[in-house]
Amino acid sequence: MITYTNQINNIVDKMANILGDEMSIPITFDEHKGNHSILIVPQEDTLVDLLAQGQSREYSILISYELTTGGNMSENTFKQLSNTAEHIKRLFAPDNNADVSDYWFAGQIESVVYERDEDDETKIRALITFNCSFVEAS
Repeated sequence: MITYTNQINNIVDKMANILGDEMSIPITFDEHKGNHSILIVPQEDTLVDLLAQGQSREYSILISYELTTGGNMSENTFKQLSNTAEHIKRLFAPDNNADVSDYWFAGQIESVVYERDEDDETKIRALITFNCSFVEAS
C-alpha cells in the first residue's frame, strides 16, 4: 500500500485558517454566500520536477472575494472590494511571518482581477490567484 499526503487540501485548509483568523468574512468552498464572502477554489497542481526521493510541485489556488452592492458601483464600493483584496495580498506576502513552511514555500499572490458579475450586476468580485510550491518526499 502506498502512502501519500493530500497536499493541495493541506494548503487550502491552511489558507482558510489564515483568512479566518484575520478577517471576519465568511469563507466557503462551494459557492459565495450572503452579502460578502470568500470562496477558495483549487485551480492547478503541476509537476515541476521529479527528484530521487520525491517531487517538486506547484499549486495554484483562486481566492474569490464577492461583494453584493445593491447595483451601484460607487467609489466606496470599489474601495471596500479593493481594500479586501489588498488585505489578502498582504496576508500571503512572503514577509508576513506566517508559519507556512509545513504547507508551502515561495507563496505569492500572482494577480488580482476585478470584475462585475455579467448575470447579476449587484455582485462584484476580486479574483485573486495564489501560487506556491512544495517538495513532496516519498
